Amino acid sequence: MVTYKPHDRPAFRLRPAEAKDVASLLELETSCFARSEEMFNRRQLQRLIANPRAIVAVAERKGVVVGWAAGLLRRYRQRHSGRLYAVAVHPDAQGKRIGHKLTNHILRALTARGARRIFLEVHAANQKAINLYHKLGFIDQGYLANYYGSHHHGIRMMRPATTTQRPKS
Repeated sequence: MVTYKPHDRPAFRLRPAEAKDVASLLELETSCFARSEEMFNRRQLQRLIANPRAIVAVAERKGVVVGWAAGLLRRYRQRHSGRLYAVAVHPDAQGKRIGHKLTNHILRALTARGARRIFLEVHAANQKAINLYHKLGFIDQGYLANYYGSHHHGIRMMRPATTTQRPKS
């Protein structure tokens, strides 16, 4: 568990997600995403939290879950890579660096577990997230037509986990 208290902002803490958090994560998903194609459902969240290859963290402020993130470690022919699988911060809590801290937490955990490259997909219209990922050393790898449904495109991004550019905390 890590506690952050940025200047003049209420403290929040990061901790591993637990099965009891699923209802809060479902609420976050519906508050952050307008389309079901972009949301995790109850069963997906339960499986993700239980998956030993997953790192799932929540950000809490005053006992309320205000954000969450997940990453997955993958193995392919003796090589490890990671995937930043999800990041969501409640609209009322955005702009407080919670998404940045959650993302950094997942990136560091994936790297510590041996990931040499980390991949993600992001909605092409989500410029805030794209800007964050660029700041964290991700580079665009490809355009994903209709990835999030008809006329909802994505971008695949990659970041070498061993990059000399350290993520800014």
